[in-house]
Amino acid sequence: MVDIHNTSELNNILNKLQPNAKPLWGKMSPQHIIEHLAMAVKISTGRINSKFYSTVEEAEKIKSHVIHSQAELTQGIKNPILTDEPPTLVYPDLTTAISELHKEVDHFKSYYEKNKGAIHTQPRMGDLNHAEWLTLHNKHFTHHFKQYGLTE
Repeated sequence: MVDIHNTSELNNILNKLQPNAKPLWGKMSPQHIIEHLAMAVKISTGRINSKFYSTVEEAEKIKSHVIHSQAELTQGIKNPILTDEPPTLVYPDLTTAISELHKEVDHFKSYYEKNKGAIHTQPRMGDLNHAEWLTLHNKHFTHHFKQYGLTE
């Protein structure tokens, strides 16, 4: 599994991603994936506030499976924020999007060093702390990197 705190590993993986690469599944382009991951990191630090889309019972079940188990995120997992079609791209190119993702990952690290008890709402799992967000991000990044054959 990818460790987003390992900058060298993250750089090695991101350097393999090509703008015109085709996914093994799904509709998102490489740039969509990077922008999507950056958005998730922004939610985890409160730069974007997220609505809660589940019941408490559903959230606990999802959290138990995703955060508190060794289970990987599966192909076809649905995000309540996203539609069936990829969103409009925010950045002019993949290189810029990757740079922004790095900035958000760096902010995530420093944010939680300064705000150890911070909790932010994840759309399907509700309130998550730093350790829970880190687990989710590691699994989420791994999921999308596998989508492009960048990790095993």
